Amino acid sequence: MINARRTMLISTACIAAALAVGLVPGSAGAQFAPDTITIAPRGQIAKDGTITLSGTYRCSSLRSGPVLIGSNASQGDARAEIDGALATCDDRVHTWRDTTEPDSGLAPGAARGRAALIHLDASNGFVPLPVILNTHEREVTLRR
Repeated sequence: MINARRTMLISTACIAAALAVGLVPGSAGAQFAPDTITIAPRGQIAKDGTITLSGTYRCSSLRSGPVLIGSNASQGDARAEIDGALATCDDRVHTWRDTTEPDSGLAPGAARGRAALIHLDASNGFVPLPVILNTHEREVTLRR
């Protein structure tokens, strides 16, 4: 009788631990989603050279400190940096869209696009350090 009770307690403790760390599908821990970012296959270029890129992202609600979205587009030596968008980290997928200042030297057509999800982590000191959570790079088409 004591061995049966001990076995039952151990089994209950193991199931509770599995639920707590997300080993059982559908548990609270299993809802944690990885940090992801994508860049759309098409971007926009205005007549004045302003570039707009977009995509999707998801980041963990467990992050402390800001998470930023940075992106860029390049064609040969010409490059447009787009940065500064603040991400909403709530474990859900969101869209992002950012625009550069004009005169980057890019033209309509094929370009290389890159996007990054960057966490400003202050856990190891006073000054926040950028930590790249995820990146995505692809061929993009810039259209007017």
